[in-house]
Amino acid sequence: MGNPEPETCSVPVPPARTRVLLIEDDLDYSKLIRLRLMRDSDPFDVVYAASLAEGMSRLAEGGVDIVLIDLGLKDSQGLRTFLRLHEAAPDIPTVILSGADQDGLAVEAIQRGAQDYLVKGRLDGRMLPRILRYAIERHEITKKLYSITEDLRAANSQLEKQALLDPLTELFNRRGLQQVLSRELEMTRRGEEPPIALLVDLDDFKRVNDTLGHAVGDVVLKDTARKLQECLRVTDYLARIGGDEFMILLTHTKPAEGLLIAERIRLSISGEPISLTSGHLIKVSGSVGVITATAMTPSIDELLCRSHIVLHKSKKAGKNRVSSCLDGDDGAASQDVFSGMHEDAGATCLTTVKQPIFNLSEGHEIAYEILSRCTLTGFEMPDDFFRFCMEKNMLTLMDHRCLRSCLAAAGQLPRNLRRHVNLFPSTMIDVPTEHLLRSFAAERRSDTYCVEISEQQIIGDPSYLVPSVNALKHSGILIAIDDVGFGRSCVESLVLLEPDIIKIDKRFVWGIGRERSRRQALRRLLRVAEVLMAEVVAEGIETRDDLEALKDLGVLYGQGYLLGRPA
Repeated sequence: MGNPEPETCSVPVPPARTRVLLIEDDLDYSKLIRLRLMRDSDPFDVVYAASLAEGMSRLAEGGVDIVLIDLGLKDSQGLRTFLRLHEAAPDIPTVILSGADQDGLAVEAIQRGAQDYLVKGRLDGRMLPRILRYAIERHEITKKLYSITEDLRAANSQLEKQALLDPLTELFNRRGLQQVLSRELEMTRRGEEPPIALLVDLDDFKRVNDTLGHAVGDVVLKDTARKLQECLRVTDYLARIGGDEFMILLTHTKPAEGLLIAERIRLSISGEPISLTSGHLIKVSGSVGVITATAMTPSIDELLCRSHIVLHKSKKAGKNRVSSCLDGDDGAASQDVFSGMHEDAGATCLTTVKQPIFNLSEGHEIAYEILSRCTLTGFEMPDDFFRFCMEKNMLTLMDHRCLRSCLAAAGQLPRNLRRHVNLFPSTMIDVPTEHLLRSFAAERRSDTYCVEISEQQIIGDPSYLVPSVNALKHSGILIAIDDVGFGRSCVESLVLLEPDIIKIDKRFVWGIGRERSRRQALRRLLRVAEVLMAEVVAEGIETRDDLEALKDLGVLYGQGYLLGRPA
């Protein structure tokens, strides 16, 4: 057996002492401070400097944990003394030595980055070490907080960037392009040329995904993005808005120039086949629709609707073509949608009617609801018209047009009557609120307009509407939740959106004069409205019995055929 290895004994290494750089030109006072720090149970190492220049030279050598500095030195006076030191060594904590009459100066130094200050005549030998250690701890905490803040700021910046970009192509996504569109349309209000919008759709792209797989489809999309970018100027904006569709905004561009760029893009997409590592060559082409972006259609959803109509001409003509509608008339583009539905496609397809809202107890009008109607045969009923718009992916475009049409009609009402208009929840999300507000009269009282949102059209969690609703309220527009009390009625919508007005659905009102159960249900709903401090309007009042029952229940306002038909 070998000899056992000798046992090793580890000797604890004493912790390094805290090193203080004392910058003080009073030698006697310096000795006093040094003596007090050396007497501490955990003594400090004190390095002495008699001037600011000597102190900064010593700092440059390193190894200093904290600086204790007098603001009244021979070579530097006042706040400038600290600022010069802090600029040279911002990562070293500093404690100020001040005179009894320099409190204000010392406080200002703390505001500019010093950790603490001591008044010379009130120096406590027991407090001095504690203050220095606290200063070092605070400085370390501040550094960590700053580092965490910077990391959070960088992370938030990255998240914001990701929220605006398409992850596959790293182009703008719809949200990013919406910000650009809003900014560019704001410039047109100041006299700038309106942007030209190009919608690019790859021809037969589904066949690529189906036959070669989605991985190859992604290669085609990224290659197309590269080709599009090479055709554009630095002042133009490119986005992938979904699937194989790209949208481009050309700024400061004349219509003729926009058509030339569109043709260059078409040739670039179809010119060079995409080569795969497997040896396959993929021939790709694209169809392009070119329109003028206008303030009348300020959302990407509306712009897409208009450009799809124009793009359809390219697809119908055989694909791999450029079609355009550059007169700036979004109405003309939207009318093309109805050309197969009615012979008189050139006539305007929208009109408005208004229905009065009454004070039930006093019998006089307090407001009018302005409603849109379609004049095309077969689409006179709102449900049919808007269902068609939804199927054709043009609901936002037409709903926004209806809003403008209703507001124009509302301008003819007496000033003392409130004006109610309707908006789909999807329109409130798709169209930026600042653009919606421009449709309303600039001069209005806080109770002039009311926007009605149908509860039956709110899909899922209603919290997504809260920012838009709050923005409208902030601008002085009242909010009403319509069609409450029937179908998918949800208290959550009332609680989250906090409407000014609750409109009771007509199917809840019909027969309330005869059926006790309906009256009991309405009493419960009225209690909810009372808690929310919301005004209640009953819709669909068609019989005298129902009217009297509503009045008995304390419902103050109502509308319906008994009181006045839409006209």
